[in-house]
Amino acid sequence: MLNSLEEVLPDLARQRPQEPRTIHWSTIENRLGKLPSDYKELAEAYPSFVVDEFLSVSIPRTGREESFCDSLLEDLQDLAQLSELDESHGYNPYPSPGGLLPVATTFSGDILYWRTNDTNPDAWTIVVSTTNDDWWQYTGTLTEFLVDWLGGTMERIGLPSEVPRRNPPVRLGKG
Repeated sequence: MLNSLEEVLPDLARQRPQEPRTIHWSTIENRLGKLPSDYKELAEAYPSFVVDEFLSVSIPRTGREESFCDSLLEDLQDLAQLSELDESHGYNPYPSPGGLLPVATTFSGDILYWRTNDTNPDAWTIVVSTTNDDWWQYTGTLTEFLVDWLGGTMERIGLPSEVPRRNPPVRLGKG
């Protein structure tokens, strides 16, 4: 699936590091549990990245796995507040059963979550929460979502239609 992502993001493919990145998954999984294999493949190929100065995909930095976990858990506080106010459309934060775990954001405030609705993380779906208060699910992996969204083959419910644009620039974060 990584090849499909690189097809819709040729700028990402051009910047692929020569060597696979080493992520200490045991550190992350001790705090968060197992994560989807497509995400692990993405994280071992690329550091965090920003697409079209709009979409930021959260990926752990080598040697900073604890900070990555801390950041995700802090982001869950906002969802917990929405849930307490009954403004999360019935979704709850992770680690609640089926809870949401953030994985990407847009610079306009939209959030992509994994919905941890299965004991097998490869079966998790994506939930999109937009700044327009649209909440919707995508049945597929994060990589499949990115390919469909960035490739223009899915409806962008509540998401801006003009960004990210086709063949957008990609900026890699620190490794």
